[in-house]
Amino acid sequence: MSFKSLLTDPSNRLSSWKGENCCNWKGIKCSSSGHVVVVNLRNPHPDEVMINVNKEVVSSSNNASDFALKGNISPLLFTLDHIQHIDLSFNNFMFSKLPVEISDLTKLTYLNLSNSMFQDSIDMQFSNLTSLRSLDLSCANLVPDLSSLTVSLTLPPKLDSGVNLSKSSESFHWVKTISSLSNLISLQLSNCNISGRIPTAQLLNLTSLSTLEMSSNVLTSSIPDILSNLTTLSVLDFSGNDLDGHIPYLPQLEELSVSTNPAMTIDLVTMFSVPWSKLTYLDISFTRVGRMVPPSLSNSTSLTVFLADGCSIEGPTSGIHVRFNKPSILITFQNRLQGNIPISICQIPSLEYLNLNWNNQTGRLPSCILQLTKLSCLYVRKNNLNGDTPLSLFRKSRLDQISFGVSGLSVEIDDQDQSLVQTFQPEILEFTSCNMRGEIPKFFSNLTSLVILILANNSLSGAIPYWLFNLTALSIGEVHGIRSISLSGNKIHGPIPESLCQAANVLQLTGTVPKELERVTSLRYLDLNGNEFEGSFPTAIEKFQDLEMLNLAGNRFEGRIPKFIGDLHHLRIPVLASNSFNESILEGIMMLENLQYIGLSRTNLSSPLPENLDGLKMMTKTQNQTTIFGYFYSLKFTGGQLEIVTKRQTQFLVSEYSYNTGFDASSNALTGKIPEKIGLLNGIPFLNFSHNNLFGLIPKTIGEMISLESLDLSYNHFTGEIPVTLTHLNFLAYLNLSYNNLSGQIPTNPQFDTLYQDGTAYVGNKNLCGTPDGMNCSNNYRPSTNEATENRYDQENVLFVLVIFSGFVTGISGVFLLLYLTDDNWRSRHWRAVDKIVSKIVNCKL
Repeated sequence: MSFKSLLTDPSNRLSSWKGENCCNWKGIKCSSSGHVVVVNLRNPHPDEVMINVNKEVVSSSNNASDFALKGNISPLLFTLDHIQHIDLSFNNFMFSKLPVEISDLTKLTYLNLSNSMFQDSIDMQFSNLTSLRSLDLSCANLVPDLSSLTVSLTLPPKLDSGVNLSKSSESFHWVKTISSLSNLISLQLSNCNISGRIPTAQLLNLTSLSTLEMSSNVLTSSIPDILSNLTTLSVLDFSGNDLDGHIPYLPQLEELSVSTNPAMTIDLVTMFSVPWSKLTYLDISFTRVGRMVPPSLSNSTSLTVFLADGCSIEGPTSGIHVRFNKPSILITFQNRLQGNIPISICQIPSLEYLNLNWNNQTGRLPSCILQLTKLSCLYVRKNNLNGDTPLSLFRKSRLDQISFGVSGLSVEIDDQDQSLVQTFQPEILEFTSCNMRGEIPKFFSNLTSLVILILANNSLSGAIPYWLFNLTALSIGEVHGIRSISLSGNKIHGPIPESLCQAANVLQLTGTVPKELERVTSLRYLDLNGNEFEGSFPTAIEKFQDLEMLNLAGNRFEGRIPKFIGDLHHLRIPVLASNSFNESILEGIMMLENLQYIGLSRTNLSSPLPENLDGLKMMTKTQNQTTIFGYFYSLKFTGGQLEIVTKRQTQFLVSEYSYNTGFDASSNALTGKIPEKIGLLNGIPFLNFSHNNLFGLIPKTIGEMISLESLDLSYNHFTGEIPVTLTHLNFLAYLNLSYNNLSGQIPTNPQFDTLYQDGTAYVGNKNLCGTPDGMNCSNNYRPSTNEATENRYDQENVLFVLVIFSGFVTGISGVFLLLYLTDDNWRSRHWRAVDKIVSKIVNCKL
């Protein structure tokens, strides 16, 4: 009971902890003799933790904190000396240290403290745990030293990942400790911030090692050939590092992953010139390949999973699938595959997952693909296919996930027969821009497994069917990672149903946003873009404390932007463009350190820009390529679309990445000067303050925004010279300073001179001279506003001094004559006073 008293239990998981017989309590198991042997308080709804392509731990769960125990752990738990199993994972122990009493549990065989917010170093607290066989410290806050494990873990089957070894990786102290565990079977050190070369010599001591996972670290060497001496090694994962070189021949491997090592060059011809007879799984995504898949790939007779995303692989699709004997998963999206999808692919009955997204596929989709009995996922998004695909073809399909968006395919609504859904029960259905016409098919009402339904940018019409929000999997009572319905870009009409509150995203509707929306407090993404919503800023949004992306663009909202938006601390992308908000940009928005994109164009905002930009931490650093919702979502969630204007072109982003950063406050009535602190935002690639009433000098600090690719300050009232510091922006590809009051010579340097030699970037500034404008500065030079202002001030100062001095001389002349004639002492004092006054006047001028 002391253990319970120190904890907050939001889901009432410990409600059964009453009375003296603890063997009846939930999470407690006792032996036949009545001793407690198991304490299992694992969060029943843990975070779905993933390692994204930016080597970060990403959580995809919205409600894990609603079930997590929170507080400090009682030392009395560790007085149960018969206990064998403790699982406290996925709770929140608030960075507390482990009680030293844990070392007394000599019978403990299983200890799981992963993802529980402990903060400690592994010292001697495990040294007495001689019975321990399984230790999971994944995603611990800081555990820099593993030296004490040598004593206690002589026969551990597995050492898990997430331990931060950054402080000890420099000296290889951690691996020296582990290398003494000669019976170690599985070594998992993913996301441990290990840097430097692969510690080959120490790893070779692990003669029983079967699994080696060191993904999402900062390893920088090549994979050593000598690892082939680890004959028991079957699983090798070095994905998400900075490795280079090639893949050595490791014939003992069954699974190999080296994805997301952009400096690694993989020659598939050389690699498969010898047989990899045991290899079943190969992931080379986001490495350097850039060639066709060779016929020698068929030497790997056991290969069933081939992942090669973003490898610039060329050639026809048929050149890939024919290389496999019995593939189950083929993922080759974001490559250069071309030609028709071959009908022969239907002759692979073992195929379960096919992803051809983002290629150059042409022709029709073979209808037989939909009849493959084991195929569960089919992705052909972003290709150049053509032809109609009737919905009736899905009648016998067992597909769980379908993505046809922007592929060129037309989906024909040809059959409303309810029997269509007897076997067809997908979880994800994505038909963006598939030329669908008519009303939303009624048989969708029986797709009870749907989690994501994307029908955006079609020609669907009619009212929103009442049954749409009654789909079981889409209801708020179910626990799913993402619940989304997107109907944007159609001709659907009618008011918003109150049952909107049972879904995360409904688009292209009219009326006011219902207050009931606030019941969905776990939203991370809300897109109401391009509708005709009206009224004030939706107050329900204040409840969405986990919100990361908010898109209210293209509606009829009006009034003030509320202060509570500054309290949405997880917000990354607020897009409020094309509404009728008024007054100023809130200071609170500028304190949201996770903001990566601010979209405030065409919102009728007035008043100056906020002076304090220090809080925009995300915009002050260059971002790597990763999706804001994690790598997993970028593959499966296509509903998050964002429109940005950069380099005078509108871009529609299907997935939002962390490098999609920028600040767009164009087409408003903003006044005042650009704050000097704008230079702090050196991580954003575009800045657009065009079409406002801004004035003053263009800050020199813009030259410190080293990531800028697009800068638009046109149609304002800026004066003075163009700062020479702009020539320091090496990535600048678009510049527009037109229609201001700029003057002086246009700066030059080899890179800057390539920007708009026709002068379009500077048109409307009649006092500019030099290339590319054409005016010769030496003959037609007009002083810049800076120089003219300084000269005017100098002239005024001289005139001021002369006027003061002449008045002073006239005023004292009479007194001077009187004193001069009467007293020598008065004459001396008088001239000393005159010297002081004249000195002060001159100093004032200077």
